[in-house]
Amino acid sequence: MVEVSMTTFPRDEDWIEVKRRALITVGKDIKNAPDLDWKKAMIECRHSPLRWIRFSFTFRNLPYYISVHFVRHHVAIEKYVRSQRNDRQSEYNREKAPQDAPVDMIMDFNGESLLEFFNKRLCHCAAKETRDVVDLMVMLVREECPEYADFIEPMCYRQGGVCHEFKSCGLYKNYKK
Repeated sequence: MVEVSMTTFPRDEDWIEVKRRALITVGKDIKNAPDLDWKKAMIECRHSPLRWIRFSFTFRNLPYYISVHFVRHHVAIEKYVRSQRNDRQSEYNREKAPQDAPVDMIMDFNGESLLEFFNKRLCHCAAKETRDVVDLMVMLVREECPEYADFIEPMCYRQGGVCHEFKSCGLYKNYKK
């Protein structure tokens, strides 16, 4: 069974630094901590200071094929996957390992790249098993970072119904019905 934990997520002091970076771009100094509305505005517009925010997730017993889906994402995301090399582990023969052989993994995101990852992996063109693991990540983010809740969505929702996949899954069209 896959286990997902979120080990790093934005705290109040991180949001102060995001606001400091946003204000410096318009020649102002920070005078007070950002409130929930300001945080949501920053998340919605995805301005560059949002990249100060850090999220880290640890995955245990992740099927190898899902880790491969995750490592496809490369913009401002770091991945650390347990090696399957035979000289590094003795639980199974890498050359004969099934696609669902469990691996452990850590993924680090900034505040913008996490949203982009969710946009792609909540799309119904993504494998259901992968979406199920992403749903666990989403639950953790919504629990600890409610300012993010309204912005966790498949890309078609963010794009107002426009799908850029080769073959649309029809999620947005079916949702609107």
